[in-house]
Amino acid sequence: MGQKAGPKTNRPFLFKVFKVLLRYNMTIFLIFGLILVLAAFVAWPEISLYVLAFFLPLTGWAIFFHGLVTPFVDLVAITALTAFVIRLAYQLLFKKETTTKLKWPLFLPFAIFILINFLASLFSAQVPMSLWYIARWLLLLYFAYIFLPYNLITNGKILKRTIIALVLSSLLVLASGYLSLYGQDWRDSFFRLKSLAIFGVFPFGENQNLVAEFLNVGVFLILTIKELTKDERSKRIWGLAFVFASLGLILTFSRSGWITLLLQLIIYFGYRLKNKVSRTTMILAALGLLLILSPLLWKMNQLQKENVSSTDNRWLLTTIAWQAFIDKPYLGYGSGEFTNLVADNIRFTAKYGAPLDSHGMLQKVAAETGIFGLAAWLFILIYLIRTWTQALKRYYHNNTWLLPLIMAGGGGLFFQFFNTSYYQGKVWLPIVIGLAAIRLLEKKYGRAPIVKN
Repeated sequence: MGQKAGPKTNRPFLFKVFKVLLRYNMTIFLIFGLILVLAAFVAWPEISLYVLAFFLPLTGWAIFFHGLVTPFVDLVAITALTAFVIRLAYQLLFKKETTTKLKWPLFLPFAIFILINFLASLFSAQVPMSLWYIARWLLLLYFAYIFLPYNLITNGKILKRTIIALVLSSLLVLASGYLSLYGQDWRDSFFRLKSLAIFGVFPFGENQNLVAEFLNVGVFLILTIKELTKDERSKRIWGLAFVFASLGLILTFSRSGWITLLLQLIIYFGYRLKNKVSRTTMILAALGLLLILSPLLWKMNQLQKENVSSTDNRWLLTTIAWQAFIDKPYLGYGSGEFTNLVADNIRFTAKYGAPLDSHGMLQKVAAETGIFGLAAWLFILIYLIRTWTQALKRYYHNNTWLLPLIMAGGGGLFFQFFNTSYYQGKVWLPIVIGLAAIRLLEKKYGRAPIVKN
């Protein structure tokens, strides 16, 4: 006698229900986790700064939410800024005597630049999108990566811990670069340090230039920690870290990285050895270094022979920017319009496919905001250079760590003459750390402020 068949189970339906419940519970879990992180940032705001610094290079790890794509580090920055505002509101309402006195670094230069971007956007072909670009990039940049860190770095301990967090993130980028060498054909193909995919995601970005870009900052932050360290054994360890980081940067075979590193080293050793070593000795040392690096220089030359398309690509982007500047010389085409200009260029799309943003900050600003925006951006650059040079004249003699710290911020910014990260936190946070350090030195020595707040 056969057994009676049980009720038929609709497995596809149950599987769909399970997926819905899992998604619902995951959403609740993420919201709850975000609330906990926000509460921690409100209670201990300096922790938000350390977390932001540590995750700074994670621009390739994006969070997708209802059509919005946000890099993880920007989500951290928004959370940290929200926590800062909540804490400030609480102080104003319940503890006025402990209210934080706000400081506004680079306010005038950035206010002028943002105002010109706003005016240019009013005349763009896509006004809403252009205005959104200002909010998404320029306003977030100023408030989350300039205003917030500058106000959170209130003493030397927080400054040093923030630098250490950035150094740790730089070492992670460096380690991932060295790991990327595993599996490459060192004999028959051109090997280089490049970004490493983790579970199919490139957390630091896909291009080797993005690795080099952050290492140009990290190399000199390592030197900063070396200068701040008093123990001789620790100094030697950080010195070795500097050598390995510099070698890693060189092995990316990034032209922009090499040019930036060369300029950083010339300024660093030129300033450090000024009036200490003869010009003949410096020239001989430079020639010796060129001799040691000659195999790598040969490799770079071989790469450039095979990399003509990259050079042509950048030259065409520059040509598009120049034509846009000629067409609309005063206020340009509006913020965020550069990729649309490239998309409208039949020659570029036919040869290279998807449109790219400008590989160079001056071309970007000139095309989108014209001569007025370009003048405002140059004002920011000149303001920074003036601040750095005055600070070194005042404080370098007793604070040698200030020089590599400024070189780190300046190197990241100089790299943007060739790259696309000009409005990103990984460029501006190291700069702001340097500005905050200058402010602390002014307070320590009772000198008149260089950085206007």
